[in-house]
Amino acid sequence: MAENPNHIERLLELAHEKSSERRRELLREVTDIFFAPKQTHSNETSENFDKILSSITSEMDVEFRKEIATRFAKADNAPSGFIRQLAQDHIEIAEPVLRHSQVLNDNDLTRIVDDQDQAYLRVISARANISEQVTGAIIANGDDRTLVKLTQNQEARFSRNSMATLVSKSETQKDLQSPLVNHKALPPDMLNEMYFFVEDKLRQRIVERNDDTPEEELERAFAQARSNICGLSGQPADFEDARQFIDAKKLRKKLTPVLLAELARNNQHTRFFLAFAEMTGLDFDTARRVWEPGKTEAVAIVCKASNLPRDLFATLIVLISQDSAADLSKIKTLGRTYDEIPKSTAERTLRFWKMRKTAQQPAAA
Repeated sequence: MAENPNHIERLLELAHEKSSERRRELLREVTDIFFAPKQTHSNETSENFDKILSSITSEMDVEFRKEIATRFAKADNAPSGFIRQLAQDHIEIAEPVLRHSQVLNDNDLTRIVDDQDQAYLRVISARANISEQVTGAIIANGDDRTLVKLTQNQEARFSRNSMATLVSKSETQKDLQSPLVNHKALPPDMLNEMYFFVEDKLRQRIVERNDDTPEEELERAFAQARSNICGLSGQPADFEDARQFIDAKKLRKKLTPVLLAELARNNQHTRFFLAFAEMTGLDFDTARRVWEPGKTEAVAIVCKASNLPRDLFATLIVLISQDSAADLSKIKTLGRTYDEIPKSTAERTLRFWKMRKTAQQPAAA
């Protein structure tokens, strides 16, 4: 439909009108004109719409600005300057625009994230298909509550660095753990890193996701993770002495389950972790994390995937925990934990935990 000259007259009338009530009527008329079916506007008229709507609307009361913002929020052809103005108005006015408007580009949203308070960031966090640029800005500026809101958005896209930041934060910020573990964008290697510090229910979810991940996706994750894995964390003071001891045992083919049990019984923990690492293909740091208190299922996964016997697994748990009073019922419970983990699930999970050692070998060579 061609542009009607009367529409331009209405715009000009609105621009010059002083009466508050008459402005309200004209503003509704101009808005109706803008949304008229099959209506087209010249560039000049579009610019006039933008300029006049921005100027007049800013002088209207909050309730009326909310009405206008709601109407323009889902309009793909809404005037860009006007939309940017609404997006930085009071949050109750800005909310529908921040949540829905496709006129706001990534740079617009990033500027708002940098300049506005957490209420604005939380609304943006719920937008569909947020880009990596915007999620990165939210992670840099958001508080705990905002980051939880962001990670609950399954359509949000994240760079690998952003996800690594969230995973790191989640180790102490417990509310982040569940939405992260369940977010489809979390890379499998980071998912499995989280196993070592989340609660039992989420550990089970991680194992389930490992089972559900297609093999080709796992291979891509392995390839990417190998180039991003860092080295060991701080080593204990007796690490070098323990390394020499284990190397000597390995050379004489005495690195056996019997030795593992002996080291556990004698509280020689550094030697025990190194021996366990050698026998299971883990690096020292990951081996230590597997044996942190409360990680019985993690130990069962490693033992089962590495073909270490069920009885040895139960014996080591009792020795490491120094529970000399453990009775037969506890041993049976430990045995059930071992039995209930499918071998294929244990093997798939262990592949992730072995990646640190694989990644460190080229550097060591």
